[in-house]
Amino acid sequence: MSIRVKKKGNQPKDQRETKKELPSEDATSAKAEPEEDSEDEFYDVERSDPVQDIPSSDSVSAAAIVATAACIFPLESLFPWKELEVLVRGGVPMALRGELWQAFVGVRTRRVENYYQDLLASDSISGNHVEQQSNSDSKSSTTDPISMTEKWKGQIEKDLPRTFPGHPALDDDGRNALRRLLTAYARHNPSVGYCQAMNFFAAFLLLLMPEENAFWTLMGIIDDYFDGYYSEEMIESQVDQLVLEELVRERFPKLVNHLDYLGVQVVWVTGPWFLSIFMNMLPWESVLRVWDVLLFEGNRVMLFQTTLALMELYGPALVTTKDAGDAITLLQSLAGSTFDSSQLVLTACMGYQNVNEIRLQKLRNKHRHAVINVVEERTKGLQGWGDSQDLASKLYNFKHEPKSLSIEIDKQNSGDLSHSGSGRSTNADEVLISWTGDMEIDGVPDLQDQVVWLKVELSKLLEEKRSAILRAEELETALMEMVKQDNRRQLSARVEQLEHEVSELRKAHADKQEQENAMLQVLMRVEQEQKVTEDARRYAEQDAAEQRCAAQVLQEKYEEAMTSIAEMEKRVVMAESMLEATLQYQSGQLKAQPSPRSSNSYSPQSNQESAQDIPTRKIGLLARPFVLGWRDQNKQAKPNAEEANNTKSSNEVQGPSTEQKVANGISV
Repeated sequence: MSIRVKKKGNQPKDQRETKKELPSEDATSAKAEPEEDSEDEFYDVERSDPVQDIPSSDSVSAAAIVATAACIFPLESLFPWKELEVLVRGGVPMALRGELWQAFVGVRTRRVENYYQDLLASDSISGNHVEQQSNSDSKSSTTDPISMTEKWKGQIEKDLPRTFPGHPALDDDGRNALRRLLTAYARHNPSVGYCQAMNFFAAFLLLLMPEENAFWTLMGIIDDYFDGYYSEEMIESQVDQLVLEELVRERFPKLVNHLDYLGVQVVWVTGPWFLSIFMNMLPWESVLRVWDVLLFEGNRVMLFQTTLALMELYGPALVTTKDAGDAITLLQSLAGSTFDSSQLVLTACMGYQNVNEIRLQKLRNKHRHAVINVVEERTKGLQGWGDSQDLASKLYNFKHEPKSLSIEIDKQNSGDLSHSGSGRSTNADEVLISWTGDMEIDGVPDLQDQVVWLKVELSKLLEEKRSAILRAEELETALMEMVKQDNRRQLSARVEQLEHEVSELRKAHADKQEQENAMLQVLMRVEQEQKVTEDARRYAEQDAAEQRCAAQVLQEKYEEAMTSIAEMEKRVVMAESMLEATLQYQSGQLKAQPSPRSSNSYSPQSNQESAQDIPTRKIGLLARPFVLGWRDQNKQAKPNAEEANNTKSSNEVQGPSTEQKVANGISV
């Protein structure tokens, strides 16, 4: 950006000269007007440039001071440009965007006091100029800048309602400011004047900064960044399109080949992108980010990088298109949906670093001569087109109306020569003039000779016409034959293709039938398996019902056995109690019956034996786990028929044993 600001150092000189050309009265009135508020002034990076503080009168000392300052304090070392570049690529804050854009463009360096007001005040001057021109007999009124300004005004008035319709900032006051801004620039640069897309640029700047600052910013963008873009010939725009096409062919050969196959030129899509600087082509946030980098770098490199990034992002989708209209529509719609501005800027700046200003200048110098030659040839062709139009119309009338020409010639041969001398022109005269280079008919003999010559030429032309008609008929018949042969070839090729497709369809049909048969077999197997499983399920349900019935029977038997066991336990308890009572009774009688002698002799021994026998017997009867062991065995037994029978047999066996024990106890 510093290099661009250095180049702009001499630019305000022309503006100051233009200011000097204005009348002194307007200058004094402009100086008397109060200046705008301080809010309209913004800080600029170029303010720190020491060149601005040096008086213009002492140019030698100023140059020496600048050289000394550059040697001692280089500009690159005074400011972290790399860090600023990274920050700008990351996105400028919206609150500071207008101020920073003015700093990038160099508004303070370009600004000339009261120049904008003088451009707007030139309406009265132009009115006086129109009165002076009306008194003069000048024939160059079509090229008068006043008439051009009026034409620009009409176009500006048409484009004002189309500029961001419905935006609250562009109400009546906003449109008036936009009108003044566009009119002032058209007067500032008559070679460009006004063209479409400038209204969007100006409105875009008015949304971010005051009116006069927007004018200086717009002037810097169009006069410096896009110099030669919006002129009448648009040479730089055409050169950039050729450069871009070469870069796209170099980077995306597959995509370019596909577009060439569809008949699509890259310039059809990228031309509006460059001329509008992606305005109304990308989403709002993406446009702001692209403009940030574009204005900071001070050149048009970002346009190429952004376009190449879009081609990289959406090139795979374009390769799948089958039509030229689909390709153009798809690319425009995809570009309009590029909402990820960070990805776009990152891809453009980091992925295409080799696309720099030096390389672009070399490519521009390579293509500029061809563009200039084409423009010059086009201009010459437009100039000669008007002269050749009259000749072509005369020749056309002569070829398509020979009868009228022969009638006129007969009239001239019959003696009606006075009309030709009086200045009335016929078709023969027109053809003669067009062929002989506007020669004049001086006398009657010359005219008769010319009539004879014209008759001969007319007969030749008629013969040529007949031969041409015959030749055309022959060519038409030959063309019809060729078309028929071509149609036959196409039909035969189409028939072969259809036969091939039919064979493929038959094969596919046979494969499908085989698959259907296989599926039917599988379904039949599945049905058989389902039947088998259904039968097994029914048998299982029957077995389960039988088992439930058997379980119920066993449960009933188990309950009966438990009741019988409970009764037997009660009987056993009663028998034990009776046995204990009997034993106690017997022991008491034995103690009371023995004689004294026997008691004396055998008392110790009998007492010991009785003492030994009785406890052992008590222990033997009471210690046996008769009831508890039986109950535990019954609880752990399974409820089946065999165990029930076993329990019955065991009860029958144990019953007598208990009775025997009771009998033995009684006997004892």
